[in-house]
Amino acid sequence: MSYLDEPPMDAPRGGARAERWAALAVLGVVALLLAALAVPHAFQALAERKARDTVPLLPPPLKPSPAGEFRGITLKLHSYYSGIPFEKYVEEIARTGANTICFSLAAFQENCASSSLFIEYRKVPSVERIAKLIKLAHDRKLRVVILPMVLLENPGTTEWRGAIKPPQLQDWWDDYESYILFYARLAQQCRAEVFLVGSEMVSMESETKRWRQLIGKVRKAYKGLLCYSANWDHYENIEWWGDLDLVGMTTYHDLVGDKKPSLEVLMESWRPIREKVLAWQKRIRRPILFTEVGWPSQQGCAKEPWNYLGSKIPDLATQARCFQAFFETWKNRKAVGGVLIWEWRNHPPSKSDPVPEECSYVPRGKPAMDVIQEYFKSPGALARLEATTAPASRPATRPVGE
Repeated sequence: MSYLDEPPMDAPRGGARAERWAALAVLGVVALLLAALAVPHAFQALAERKARDTVPLLPPPLKPSPAGEFRGITLKLHSYYSGIPFEKYVEEIARTGANTICFSLAAFQENCASSSLFIEYRKVPSVERIAKLIKLAHDRKLRVVILPMVLLENPGTTEWRGAIKPPQLQDWWDDYESYILFYARLAQQCRAEVFLVGSEMVSMESETKRWRQLIGKVRKAYKGLLCYSANWDHYENIEWWGDLDLVGMTTYHDLVGDKKPSLEVLMESWRPIREKVLAWQKRIRRPILFTEVGWPSQQGCAKEPWNYLGSKIPDLATQARCFQAFFETWKNRKAVGGVLIWEWRNHPPSKSDPVPEECSYVPRGKPAMDVIQEYFKSPGALARLEATTAPASRPATRPVGE
């Protein structure tokens, strides 16, 4: 017998040895049969786990949200002119019962085919004045959101910032990065609570690597909460939400075709939108900040709220109902981290304005303001937010010239 046939050192000896070896052989066969039967179940479990993994959960937010929902109003800082009383408007917003103010700033490029982006210093207050406005807001117990956006100086008929396609992509990104980092450093210096890395850049959102690199640089310069404002119809395909603390989206959904819809009709229109957004939010696991909530007080505003040039016929009642339907739909939802109303006035109205104030988004002095203030006064969904797991927005699928 060769050493290969030799039983192990601890194997039983004598006649009992054969019997025990036979018993072990039977047990081995049984074990093999059981293993064979288990193989299909193992493959089935693996397939089920693989199916679950096709919709992966993002990691928890990088930092917790601050206490309470953001309930604010946006003030556009789109002029250097010292005669515009921005300070007065901050005081007015503080008296509405809001706990947050959003300062909108802009950089410009010529059109969608431009590779150059720049800050037009005639169309933005000085750094010193912006800093003083942030301090004033903090003194009035308002939290501050900084919203930098891109506007087009000479857009084509159907051009808007969501359709930008610069031929020299790297040149554009270099300019955009400088723009965003400039205001991120200012936001850090002034201790703004939230900073947005962009707004409605639909055509550029697939540049995942570049966005992640930019967000990483912003985090080194700014220590507050980071967000991005997605278009209302283009938020699901962004692959870098996990790099941010809040997911932002506008609310210019097409609701109903009626010129004067009832509250019940409006709320029914919101129902499928809400269920879709909430189902998506469970996977993203970040609080939602509705970055632009607004309807122009004009006929047809419920159907195309993004089209502020849609009508010159005032309709203050429908504007108010649209706000009421929105608040009734979204209030006390744990997934909602805040609401920013678009927009407060930023200059005295003039005859040259493309939209008269009685047809504009501005809710001040209109029935909509009563609805907004009632919401500002209402209890929040959470005492503390937990880590849940240009003007009007243009639809990504149907742009209109700006």
